Amino acid sequence: MVVELMAGGGAQDSLTITLDDRDFKIASPQVKDRLDVSLGYTGIGVAFMGSFEINKVVYSFPPRSITVFGTTASSLNELKTQRIRNFTDKTVEEVLAEAGRPLGFKVDIHPQIAGEKLPKLDSNTSLGSLIGRLESSFDAVAKISDGRISIVPRAGGKSTSNFAQPTYILRDYSFADLEVTKESRGEYAKVVADYLDENGNRTPGEAAVSAITGLDTSAIFKLPNLMPSKEEAEAKAKSVMAQLDRSGDRIAATLAAGDPWVRDLQRIVVSGIRPGVDGSYTLDAVRHSYEKSSGLRTTFSGQGGVNGLASEFGSLTNTDAGAISNNAFVQAGPGQVFGEVLGPAGTVLPGSNTSTPRLIGAPIPNQ
Repeated sequence: MVVELMAGGGAQDSLTITLDDRDFKIASPQVKDRLDVSLGYTGIGVAFMGSFEINKVVYSFPPRSITVFGTTASSLNELKTQRIRNFTDKTVEEVLAEAGRPLGFKVDIHPQIAGEKLPKLDSNTSLGSLIGRLESSFDAVAKISDGRISIVPRAGGKSTSNFAQPTYILRDYSFADLEVTKESRGEYAKVVADYLDENGNRTPGEAAVSAITGLDTSAIFKLPNLMPSKEEAEAKAKSVMAQLDRSGDRIAATLAAGDPWVRDLQRIVVSGIRPGVDGSYTLDAVRHSYEKSSGLRTTFSGQGGVNGLASEFGSLTNTDAGAISNNAFVQAGPGQVFGEVLGPAGTVLPGSNTSTPRLIGAPIPNQ
């Protein structure tokens, strides 16, 4: 079994299951059936991965097997279909609700984004492209899952209901392998966006300043397109600046213990390893794979940058778990998974706890 969890960009969570059908005793899976999938451990509990709609079934032999493929979003063809939509003086929530209604989608949008006004939006595009455009404009990330569109700010670690999700702290013992890449392509001091005023005149420039300290550049990134309003110019400049701040650092890793409580858009802090590796990251993609012979394995990739780090953590480098007392942070000890410590956040506990808050975009199973 492979579950891939993706944050934003129109990508869908996906599922692949290969079944041993050597005796032809497995009932034939049907396209458009749904599978509710959970992963976890005996004695600890399980984490809900999502409700996946089967969109392909492959039978093969020898050896006799069935492979099932699925995604969390239905109506994938409709998401790609171009439609002409004109929206005037509506909020992000109103635009998405109106665009998604014909396809049966409901919306869950973080209040920081939901009420943002879009004075004029002409969209001769698909719903998927419209969502991507809104992500870029507001530095947000969207999930399309089980008939719902969820959008939250990429930074801040908040759910659509503004619930603060804990940041995970990872130490050297947390990893089976780890790679951190640092590049200079995000080095801009400022982003400027021009806009059209109420009389249709070009007005310079709403600006956003980099949040990275100690930059040795004064370079300005000028957005080429005019924004239709001052408010949208300000939002776009902030969004692009945040993206540039993040673009220089990447992380890719395999955890020492497969951990289904690690999800896409999870904020992590790597601490106590070495300068250049230590820092904050937001996960874009998480892959959980299970094989009968080797058990559960978790790999992920993500972006770094100050935009992803809760200010409460600061520049913590102390490897003593007892130094972490803020409830915004959770650390698992050697050999533990986060499902064991998510209850009383901020401490390393020997006991187990199966409760976990609803994660961004994850539907609640009908149980």
